[in-house]
Amino acid sequence: MIQLQSENMDDDYYYQTYYHRLERKQAEEELTGGRNKQEPPKLVTPFIQKVETYNSVVRIAGSLGQVAVSTCYSPRRAIDAVHHALVEEAAGSHRLRALHRIERMMLVPHPDGQRGFRSLRVRANRAFVPREAEDEFLQVLCVRKGKKLTARLLPHLASEQAEKILLTITHHLPFLMKKDALDEASTSSWGRGLLGCIPSLMTFSRLIQVLQEITRPLPESDEFPLAMALKNQFGITLLYSLLSRGEGLLSSETPLEPHGRDFETWTDTVFLVARELSQVPKASLVEPLFLPSNLLSLFCRYLDKQTVHHLEAKME
Repeated sequence: MIQLQSENMDDDYYYQTYYHRLERKQAEEELTGGRNKQEPPKLVTPFIQKVETYNSVVRIAGSLGQVAVSTCYSPRRAIDAVHHALVEEAAGSHRLRALHRIERMMLVPHPDGQRGFRSLRVRANRAFVPREAEDEFLQVLCVRKGKKLTARLLPHLASEQAEKILLTITHHLPFLMKKDALDEASTSSWGRGLLGCIPSLMTFSRLIQVLQEITRPLPESDEFPLAMALKNQFGITLLYSLLSRGEGLLSSETPLEPHGRDFETWTDTVFLVARELSQVPKASLVEPLFLPSNLLSLFCRYLDKQTVHHLEAKME
């Protein structure tokens, strides 16, 4: 309405051009006697004081624009924008810091294992993580380049550091599998590096500890991470790699040095995996990145021949 009151062509070119053409047409008609002289019709607008500057109702950090003052037709939109900004602000800052950290580490031509591990911010005590979305290492793993960076650092880490990374991943496996489902194209790029390096370093007792993370029930849920892992490419490959490592240790002449109920826990885990594999429909079973050759030997060690044949048909 302010623009239509102006005589300046820059304010509203189309309206001003139309009005001037209408004036010329009426002037020509008057000269030829086609009509009586009269004022041309013009849009009548209420008086509105033109304000040169104004403050936005809402300012949203990182946005490409801002909410205008004229929100009378959709006032709720501005309110929702404020709420959305407040809710996402904390999680967004964690992600931005993770992206910045990834970019800095990617520029290092020769990874330094100790410094790289510190930069990943792997928590020493997972029990004190307030929310998974706030964990800085998990934020790194939610980014494709962060996964590649982690796989790139693994060969340069000490075995204790690599095991700590694996324990953190398995502890938060349901969270990472949900994130990874949206980015399955990146699974093979970092999954092979991670799974090819870590399980081969593990002792039998540490292997049992990692497997317990996958087979533990989720809080306030009837679903096991194990059931979810069989439907996720990274999850099922991780499970198969750990079982293969356990079978390799049992078949070797290297002393296992078990702790407490390690053998009982291992046997229970093998039966639990076999039961889940038998129950899951073959159509829902995801093809792993690679299938270890000694898995059938493992199942033959504990299961009857009919069950082994059934599992072989499922996995082929």
